[in-house]
Amino acid sequence: MGGLLAKFAPGGYRGAALHSLRREGRRGRIREAKGMPEVSATTPDPAIPPATDAAADGVTVVFVTYNSGAVIGRAVASVPPDCDVVVVDNASPEGTAWHAGLARPARLVPMARNVGFGAGCNAGAREARTRYVLFLNPDAALEAGAVDALRAAAARYGAPAVLMPAIVGEDGRLMRKEGTIFEPVRRGARLRPEEVAGDYCTRFVHGAAFMMARDAFLAMGGFDEAIFLYHEDDDLSLRAIAAGVPIIVVPGARAVHAGGRSSAPSFRQTFAINRFKQQSEAYLRAKYRRRDSRAMQALKLAGGCVLALALLDAHRLAIRSGKLLGLFDPPVTPKPG
Repeated sequence: MGGLLAKFAPGGYRGAALHSLRREGRRGRIREAKGMPEVSATTPDPAIPPATDAAADGVTVVFVTYNSGAVIGRAVASVPPDCDVVVVDNASPEGTAWHAGLARPARLVPMARNVGFGAGCNAGAREARTRYVLFLNPDAALEAGAVDALRAAAARYGAPAVLMPAIVGEDGRLMRKEGTIFEPVRRGARLRPEEVAGDYCTRFVHGAAFMMARDAFLAMGGFDEAIFLYHEDDDLSLRAIAAGVPIIVVPGARAVHAGGRSSAPSFRQTFAINRFKQQSEAYLRAKYRRRDSRAMQALKLAGGCVLALALLDAHRLAIRSGKLLGLFDPPVTPKPG
């Protein structure tokens, strides 16, 4: 996810899961990445049970939780009554007592251990039996009419396609990213709200909220389960682009993402976040054979640490030092394509 920014809120999957880790684009030339695995978005895996819901536009909303009891109730309550709900819990130490108090029925899928965000999403998609799956962060909520707008878009564009609602913070500000980690689009070059007159294509799947035909998602391989946390949505974006799967934002559908304003991240949390972001980035660079200079990165990050110390800026120090340590963590070897 990963990825799923504004995910540092207590109870949100990303922020809550950090301590467990120690235990377990608009433009670009993505197709030119040497050795990128060929991807199909149409060939089903015979080992995966097919969708069986009789409704042609049936939707299952999938949540992945880890100590998310404080927020999951609001998220589940925002799901329309005609949708199924699957909640995959990644062995939360706090337990799942909240399940009994949910405002509507939801299938709970307990994992034996914390398998990570992407693997949890994949488990939820396999559990679903509807035509579509809609992945939603546990600290997010759907606005009224969002699912209907996404269904209408699915009927317009067909499958496979990745369909995203407009994601906004609780202050109403759009949370938008238009390029992947390998093709970032600076803020000044991004589309302004007044430039958007309807649905539009982008090059980044924001993992906080998106819908896709279940069989197409699983045929693509779902999320890469080698990525435990962070940048898994970058990887999904790259594979969708390579497969010619359009990534479409549907502004008529909206999801509100809490955004972590309830508390400021601690030094330890910020350090861990950036360490694991760096690990995931290194994995993606190896997977897509994107060269970079570790020595130059290390020098730049070390300089940033020195500057942060000179300015007594603990937040900046946590970011730079976390990334510096992550740079020298043992790499995860990408699986053969």
